[in-house]
Amino acid sequence: MSTARPDSPELAPPLRDELFLSLRRWTVDGSVALTHEFLRTGDPHARASYIEIQEREPVAQRLLDERYLAPIPDMDTLRSLEEGTLGRAFATHIDDNGLDVAKLRESAFIEAHARDGEAQGYLAERGFQLHDLFHVLTGYDTGPLGEVGVVSFTAAQTMSPYPTFIMTTRPLQMALYEPELLPFVMDTVVEGWTRGRLADKLVGVRWEDHWDESLSELRARHKITVS
Repeated sequence: MSTARPDSPELAPPLRDELFLSLRRWTVDGSVALTHEFLRTGDPHARASYIEIQEREPVAQRLLDERYLAPIPDMDTLRSLEEGTLGRAFATHIDDNGLDVAKLRESAFIEAHARDGEAQGYLAERGFQLHDLFHVLTGYDTGPLGEVGVVSFTAAQTMSPYPTFIMTTRPLQMALYEPELLPFVMDTVVEGWTRGRLADKLVGVRWEDHWDESLSELRARHKITVS
């Protein structure tokens, strides 16, 4: 699947411009726009490499065989579960952050990835179903450092452009504009990446079948450490 790389690859001008813009922005919008532009005009070798890395994983092959997508969870049921269960913790995460569980599954990234094939579209869709569950499982909050931690964990688990770009551009952003914050960002990147490498492949688990189970026991079972 990989394509030949030119001797001196260059970023397409729209992608180069979006990269510079993303470094000037302090919200996730910059990384969203950068990723969309990469999916449109990114280096063909790099784009093909992302696809190859993802789809050659045994867990990805199993996912693609099953094509499992979970229904929207019943939040009232999850809120009624015992304290300490995965479902109760997920409901608390959704409520505390004012999120709409139905809209969490809506992302233009799904369609953008699908342009590279139905398999990529499916993997993106399942990944977006799991993003906020990953917050709960890893213990990373939704603040700036928490997002860096969870995307670093995610990129270590299954490399794809969006989490990878956040993980790699945030340190450069700090180095350019806020060097006093660089140690905190780098510590979070390293911690999230290391924890992601050591844990089981979380994307392969049907977490929605485990709502009523102990969160701490699920973490231990799947080698998820929490700082």
